[in-house]
Amino acid sequence: MVTELSRTQWIEILLDKNVTNDLDVAIFQGLFSFNRHEAPASQIGLLLGYTGKNTSSPLNLEIGRYAKRIAKVYEVNFNELSTGKFKYWDLFFNGRHEGPFFIWQLRQELKEALIETELTGDLQYPEEIPIDEQQSLSEGMKKSILVNSFERNSIARAKCVEYWKSICAVCDFDFEKKYGNLGLGFIHVHHLVPISEIGHSYQVDPIKDLRPVCPNCHAMLHKANPVLTIQELREIIKQ
Repeated sequence: MVTELSRTQWIEILLDKNVTNDLDVAIFQGLFSFNRHEAPASQIGLLLGYTGKNTSSPLNLEIGRYAKRIAKVYEVNFNELSTGKFKYWDLFFNGRHEGPFFIWQLRQELKEALIETELTGDLQYPEEIPIDEQQSLSEGMKKSILVNSFERNSIARAKCVEYWKSICAVCDFDFEKKYGNLGLGFIHVHHLVPISEIGHSYQVDPIKDLRPVCPNCHAMLHKANPVLTIQELREIIKQ
């Protein structure tokens, strides 16, 4: 029996609809989009729309079910905790504690399989917020995990745009209205809380903390130091 699966085995598992469901893929895609493909389990739960005090609980339950489905196909030996329960997550992730958080990181073989099967869900927005501050970020759970990567995360972006619509929160420019289908859904997302104010325990909400803005306004918000608020920039363009 094995405790780790190969890239080839993961490819087979990911493509087997009887074993891997949409939620399993969504969990992997959410995690894949973060820096170093690691983040708190609770953060992924938040991305997927779970609410409450423990947004990681539904994910832990699903990961346990998923591991058991895999065990019906492959002879897998799950590592055991001191409590007698099994570490089902250990099949998928490297895990560690960071303060109040438990961090999941995609195992290398699983990450490679997601890339091979084109199931990463990875949508990059390189024209959005530069990450010049990244080198000076603190050790441990980097703020880039909770901020910069979150802004680029496809799930977070989709939730923000779904709620606020793809209309600039500063100048009210509507890409779809101006360009038709070509502009449908096009917009940048802007983080309302400056990176310097983000703490390790900060949980980003895609509706409360992100706003859709056009590329021009996005650039102008970040051109100032400190970064302008949306209201401040609105006042400027009224002049």
